Amino acid sequence: MKPLRLYMEGDRVICAFTLYIDVRAGEPEQMRDIIRRGLSRMEGRYDTDNGPVEIGVRVDIVERFSLGAVNVRVENKTPVIRKWYSPRMNVSRAYWDARRKGLLKLTRYLWRRPDVFINIAGRDMENPRNQAITAMIVQHEFGHVLGFKDKYRYRKHKFSKSKSSVADRDIMYRIGEGQGFMEYHIKRLKECAAKGRLPFRGV
Repeated sequence: MKPLRLYMEGDRVICAFTLYIDVRAGEPEQMRDIIRRGLSRMEGRYDTDNGPVEIGVRVDIVERFSLGAVNVRVENKTPVIRKWYSPRMNVSRAYWDARRKGLLKLTRYLWRRPDVFINIAGRDMENPRNQAITAMIVQHEFGHVLGFKDKYRYRKHKFSKSKSSVADRDIMYRIGEGQGFMEYHIKRLKECAAKGRLPFRGV
């Protein structure tokens, strides 16, 4: 059992996730459904300079915290201003090497610390728009699990694009729940899937 596998199925890239979902906020079945919806947002056809790439997602849910799963915890934390030195969990985030059975994964496993936090941040989860926002956040954080980096500067309050060429639709905070997937990494994802390995660099 592996947290993430990338492989080709015909001409389609398959991202196969194994998840353990620890719901500590919200209704458990509803939150599991929203997480599945967020992952399904990754599916589709993406245009690259090497031609179109089709992505499919497979999700397997396990019942226990595991080294062989992406361990996800749903929390409800009051948001605070994000600062690089703050140890508080004020936003949803995916931790480095969430997708591998490595040393950091083992450390989190021993301390029972999740690989991904999803913070519903006081949202009313019965509201369809809040559900859509949370699904979009899941999509974004699991983009990091795949190995994708942000294209937006956060530290020292520089809320700007890292490069002027980055499209607005690649930046979640500009268009809310309408965010697109991180297309600037799709070509690399296909190259890795064709070799049956994960991207070398992390989030």
